[in-house]
Amino acid sequence: MKLRTAILASLAATALAAPAAAPAATLGVDKPCYGAGERVQFSGGGFTPSGSVALSVSGQQLGVGNANPVGEFAASLGAPAIDGKQRTDIFTATDQTNLALTASVPVLLTSLNVSVKPKNGNPGKLKRIVARGFTTGKVLYAHVRRAGTKRNIKIGRLKGPCKTLSVRRRLFSLDAKTGTYKVQFDTRRRYSADTAPQVGFVVTVYPVVGPASASSAGESWIRVG
Repeated sequence: MKLRTAILASLAATALAAPAAAPAATLGVDKPCYGAGERVQFSGGGFTPSGSVALSVSGQQLGVGNANPVGEFAASLGAPAIDGKQRTDIFTATDQTNLALTASVPVLLTSLNVSVKPKNGNPGKLKRIVARGFTTGKVLYAHVRRAGTKRNIKIGRLKGPCKTLSVRRRLFSLDAKTGTYKVQFDTRRRYSADTAPQVGFVVTVYPVVGPASASSAGESWIRVG
């Protein structure tokens, strides 16, 4: 009994004397999804106070910054353009004083795109509009511009982390005048040529001649941005 008591006392003393485990490093970002060129804001903690921290992606170092006196780290990078709809890159922050001290975060990246179908036929018909990558807003609008014509059309609410949408909307009236229009998609209720991000189209509405067509006009869409 005395031996057991002595062992327990010794273990307790050892536990009290053991230093507290150092907190693990952390790394996070400020948004769930980023479009090309959008600033990705990184923030983390648990690094060597006032030490250097390197940020890398897929093993490629992007740069080195300094933690503050309490071991917090912050960095800002422009999101890259990607092929395809979306992808996830893993970013890692590595303490340069203690290379074993690292933290990683997945960053979801998206492309910016709007498709409108069909791109021909009667301009007054409903269109299937599919959009993604408008990560700076909540609602998608279409701005139709031509001399004498100014329309701002609410397309719909964007959903999911990368702000996607698929709806059917009518962008032109059944008696749309022939001519060339600019159609700009963005997340601002009012039109501005400087709004970003945006996707633009030039739409030509032209007269249809011949008995085979029941409509008096056709259209063609060309993306310009």
